[in-house]
Amino acid sequence: MQIQRKMHAFAITPPRAAAYRLHNTTRAPPNYCREKFVIKIGELPMPAFSQQEYRQRTARLRQLMDERGIDALLVLTESNMNWLTGYEGYSDYVPQLALVCQDEEDPWLILREMDVLCCPVSSYLPESRILSYPERYITSGQLTAWEPIGALVRERSKSSRIGVELSGKVLGVKGHAALSKSIGISEFIDADGMIATLKVIKSPAELTYMEQAAKIVDKAMQVGRLAISVGARECDVAAAISHALYTGTPEFPGWTSRSPISMPVGSPANAPHICWTDGQYEMGCQTNFELGAFRHRYACALARTVFLGEPAARSRHVHQACVDGFLAAFEAMRPGVKCSDVERAFRREFGPRGVRKESRIGYSIGIDWVEGGPNFGEGDETVLQANMTFHLLIGIFEKTDGYIFSETIRVTDNGAKSLNNMSRDLLVNH
Repeated sequence: MQIQRKMHAFAITPPRAAAYRLHNTTRAPPNYCREKFVIKIGELPMPAFSQQEYRQRTARLRQLMDERGIDALLVLTESNMNWLTGYEGYSDYVPQLALVCQDEEDPWLILREMDVLCCPVSSYLPESRILSYPERYITSGQLTAWEPIGALVRERSKSSRIGVELSGKVLGVKGHAALSKSIGISEFIDADGMIATLKVIKSPAELTYMEQAAKIVDKAMQVGRLAISVGARECDVAAAISHALYTGTPEFPGWTSRSPISMPVGSPANAPHICWTDGQYEMGCQTNFELGAFRHRYACALARTVFLGEPAARSRHVHQACVDGFLAAFEAMRPGVKCSDVERAFRREFGPRGVRKESRIGYSIGIDWVEGGPNFGEGDETVLQANMTFHLLIGIFEKTDGYIFSETIRVTDNGAKSLNNMSRDLLVNH
């Protein structure tokens, strides 16, 4: 394939090459599995995975549905819709869902009318399996989109055994009532968490995207650290990180995020999940970076604390306690071990250090960052398996102590492997 304006071409990595042929009559080069090839801007993009992989996911889900007595499943969580179909709408502020029927190979997508246009450029599904409801259901205060959605579901499944992700973002109490009335069922089967159990073990293609994201987030963390100096504005540090996350590397671009950059600044910085402020950096403060880079919605997370000026002895102590606890948990991660065993390994090392930590130390990570799967907390008896991925996170958020340290970890047949390549030393800018 030839391109005339290279400045408008982009590379397609091997995991997506097979999917390319689903949407293009032009065949990929014979060596597409070994080399990148390019597409002109204006040519049709493709799903992130092959049709075969998407259908394998749906087949596994249908098997789980059968075990739970579900004939039709309404998938409301957009990351799960994406996992099943490739849909890339970022449109879960309005009613939408994927419908999986027990006797059908492919799901249906039911979307707002305007969002249907997102499907040809992201989903493997043919046009015949994309359904929509009119725009008037968005603008009217008297109408609800769950009414036509329910009617479309009922046309395709007459069963009373319908499962619903009841914690779906836009369902709500009124939406649940309207959907129930439209379908004609008083009680749905609770399907929360079903797909999360299927997403925990990653395919080779999924791991490839996460490994690519790891290179991007490592770069962004280093950019953020180097941007911190006396007088620098917090917003400018965040802007430098954002640029690094979106531009990615020369080999592959970054991707959008549903999570803002977390970077509390203070002495100590002990508030989780807050962004930058209008302030400027002063000597003696610390920044707790928690960053995530994405490739086709697949996340790799990384957290580090950066000190501006020499840290106090207590801060050094907290750093060492966190790193030692992290390494103890890391070494415990291998197939056959329970999540709770990993947490106990951390507590044995970290507990005697005199630093309070009540929150969990990690969770399953993948599409859109947190997947809703197993976590490293007391009582989680999930058994680790090869190719599970976790955000192993040691965060200290206390009145007098603040610190954060994390990496994204893959469970391999031989133990744990970090996807990141960032120094684990105390990070100090002078």
